[in-house]
Amino acid sequence: MSAAFTITPGAQALHRLTARWWVPVLLGFLVAVLGVLLIGNLATAAGALAVLVAIGLIFDGAAELATAGRHHQGWPAYVLGGLWLLVGVLALVWPGLTLLALATFVGVGFLLGGVVQVAAAIRARKRLPMWGLWLALGVLTAVAGVLALVLPGLTILTLALFLGIALLLRGIGMVWFGFSLRRVHNATR
Repeated sequence: MSAAFTITPGAQALHRLTARWWVPVLLGFLVAVLGVLLIGNLATAAGALAVLVAIGLIFDGAAELATAGRHHQGWPAYVLGGLWLLVGVLALVWPGLTLLALATFVGVGFLLGGVVQVAAAIRARKRLPMWGLWLALGVLTAVAGVLALVLPGLTILTLALFLGIALLLRGIGMVWFGFSLRRVHNATR
């Protein structure tokens, strides 16, 4: 006597949904390769970083303009949207200046964040377990901020390296996800 298997509508829908498992595998492979290429050529990665900042500013400006009409007084949103568009275009035209500004913001952020963390660790030293670790981390963060301000080129290269590493890891994750979809797809046959 042979056992008859019936496939439920849910399993059929899942099978159809996972049929394109190869798309995240392919895209993940391409993203991972891009990450490796950027890690191998940090100058290109730095340029890509400047372009990503510019695109982000342009998209933010466009979104601000698109939603300006929903405000009671729309003119501030129109001004802000126009400003973001202008800054985004300038960031594309002068990527070196964009990267220098990015390095400056990172440096100032690390410096201020480190100072605040040092102050918080000292203030809470009686209540904070391992407060010395928090203090040391705050000092290191502040020192990293000073270094970022003094050596902006190194900061830009570090950010570019992080971009390459992030793309590599994202690509690996996408490939893993695609193969997980393949397993589900094959299990629902």
